[in-house]
Amino acid sequence: MMMYSNNPTENSLEKRRIYNEFFVMFLLGLIGSFYMLYSNSIIKNPMLKASDISKGILIFQGFYFGAALVAGWKALNRITPSVFLLLPIIGWVIYFAIKISLSFVLGIFILPIRLFLMVRKLYFLKK
Repeated sequence: MMMYSNNPTENSLEKRRIYNEFFVMFLLGLIGSFYMLYSNSIIKNPMLKASDISKGILIFQGFYFGAALVAGWKALNRITPSVFLLLPIIGWVIYFAIKISLSFVLGIFILPIRLFLMVRKLYFLKK
């Protein structure tokens, strides 16, 4: 059993945080879907036939990969120190390239767990 506060202000802030995360997942999923549809279209690759890849599968992949990026980023933020790094610009570029790559790979596996926990938390907060 999960414990939640009886304070309505804390509960509304927690709901807002969850809804904001869902919104960011949706936006990155939308961008991912457009990218998947464009990169597998006749416009970009004239050698493809119109019926080669199902559009539904491409849309699902785009949304899943976009949401996985958010879930992986949140998971990496939990395990990385919250110390400000003093790096040159190239160090920041390398840092974010590695972090985005790791968050994508990690997010693919963490997304179902994170979605389940967030929906469960919303369910208990609404009770």
